[in-house]
Amino acid sequence: MIFLLIFASASVAADKQGNFAIWGSGNSSCHSYKLARAANEDNKFRDYIMGYFTAYNHQSVDTYSISRDMNLNEILTWIDEQCELKPVISIEEVLTTFIIENYEGRMKSPPGGVGR
Repeated sequence: MIFLLIFASASVAADKQGNFAIWGSGNSSCHSYKLARAANEDNKFRDYIMGYFTAYNHQSVDTYSISRDMNLNEILTWIDEQCELKPVISIEEVLTTFIIENYEGRMKSPPGGVGR
């Protein structure tokens, strides 16, 4: 029972004002992301995106995959389009938008019922 209380309190998403620290490439602007993509130096963004969605999938109830069956290149293309429209927002904001737009269509369980 104590474990559940600790786990529940550890899952708080932000402070009282809704703020939270953004580490790594998520704090970078779309403009920085676009420059890195153009120079084929976007590995840090790829790693951040995969980690972000892995953490989201792990922490979100009733979610196996927020990106459904999209592969990384398809996700990057979606991000490219968002960053073209909004070059000054952060990558974290773009990924939050992705989650909001894809939440209803998320994959709730693994294909074939076999997970991990």
